[in-house]
Amino acid sequence: MKQKTTISAFLTGILGAAFLLSSCLTSSGKLPDAGSNSTANASQGRTQRTNAPLFTGDGGKGIVIAVPTPVMRNSTTADNWMPQLFQDLITGDIARYSAMTVLDRVNEKLVMAEQELSASGNYSEDDYIRMGALTNARFIVAGNIINTSGRYSVSFRINNTETNEIKASFNKPYSIDNIENGTAAKEAVLELLAGMGVELTEAGEQSLLAIQPIEARATAQLARGAMAESNNNLVEALAFYTEAAGILPTMKEASDRIQNFNGTFQTTNIRERTEYAQQQMERWRKIFIDLRKYLDNNLPIIIYDFSVIQDKIATVGNSMSVRFTISPGIKVVPNRTAILVHKTVMDNWEHVKNREENKFWVNSLRTESQVSLPHERYDAYYITIGLYDDYGDLIKTSTINYMSRHLYNSKPPQVVAQHKYYDENKFKEVETMLIPVEKITDTITPGIIEAGFISLGNTRLNMKLNPPIMTVAEWQEWLALQGNSR
Repeated sequence: MKQKTTISAFLTGILGAAFLLSSCLTSSGKLPDAGSNSTANASQGRTQRTNAPLFTGDGGKGIVIAVPTPVMRNSTTADNWMPQLFQDLITGDIARYSAMTVLDRVNEKLVMAEQELSASGNYSEDDYIRMGALTNARFIVAGNIINTSGRYSVSFRINNTETNEIKASFNKPYSIDNIENGTAAKEAVLELLAGMGVELTEAGEQSLLAIQPIEARATAQLARGAMAESNNNLVEALAFYTEAAGILPTMKEASDRIQNFNGTFQTTNIRERTEYAQQQMERWRKIFIDLRKYLDNNLPIIIYDFSVIQDKIATVGNSMSVRFTISPGIKVVPNRTAILVHKTVMDNWEHVKNREENKFWVNSLRTESQVSLPHERYDAYYITIGLYDDYGDLIKTSTINYMSRHLYNSKPPQVVAQHKYYDENKFKEVETMLIPVEKITDTITPGIIEAGFISLGNTRLNMKLNPPIMTVAEWQEWLALQGNSR
């Protein structure tokens, strides 16, 4: 069947590599006992904690190695999160599969060194030597990611900061899929460890190269959130952090960033308070604008099943026409993450607007009703379906309305597991208009053309959107990767 979907927006980063589990391992290079704790947070310096051997020998014990942010060249908004993903995955796996102490991106010395040496993130050979001196790390993992028309050249090397000798290197091109699923980072770590003289056992190599899609998706969403936040896209950042925390509840960094969404500020200086109030007004004005756009495009998920197509012949005057019924049809499901994002923003706004020192400016902003959930602003979703002949030509369109008030289990919507929203909503059959029989070929293929909102007041208003559109199989694949929130 013809499938015109926007599933890629939801499946970006779906498959991924093993996440940062190094804090649960020991210096003996073994897997943890049952019941051992693991964390999804970067730590100040990592060493292994484990019981079954992953490497032979001492695994580089005593070596201190730093993993600064890789350099990204020719990046776009679709891939500018990759450096942090590589940094986190490589940091975690070097720590897990060796006995080296690894300085990660939250290490204070490494953070200060990166800030001092290069605001742009581009490093010279002298910079890496200086970074080693500033962090007391003898070895530096230097990385480059180059986007060339959607194909990525990934290279890493380990420099000895005392001699400037290259101890290990790796260079290979990858598609975005193989970066997102962690293959690139894992293959790089395998080569880099070998160059450092760390010999993995057979079980260790198999474990390193194994894919952990749920953990990796959480890692990728955290990286996307950090990049969105650095670009002042606060609602988008909050959405990524919310999704990461939902997928992997142990990811403390994502939870902390959600908790710190509104920040704190204390001063008695009148000038500073005035400047802060102005900043807050502008911040919340942008948040409300961004939130409405985000909710419109991300709250509804459209799922379709066009597996059964029935026809009924009718006579119109002297000609014959056919009406098609397509079932099970189309279902609209609310996205749990979007509901949580709306709740987080509005809970924070409630706190801000009720503070005495803010009351002089909060009334000048949008009210809550202007950033309400879409079903409170629109009556229905519309979905336009096209019928295509054997040659791929469009022969007819048909539009169905799906009432938005039927989507939610309570008002305001209660946040429940994602699959419950799917179970609680029903498919709606698609019935086409009559089509002249001469336009019909042996095969008729349906596909979704567009979707949006409808307001059914005195003046009918259609608002075209770009929500995720999935087949049932794609929905099940996406749902399986929601981790704890599914």
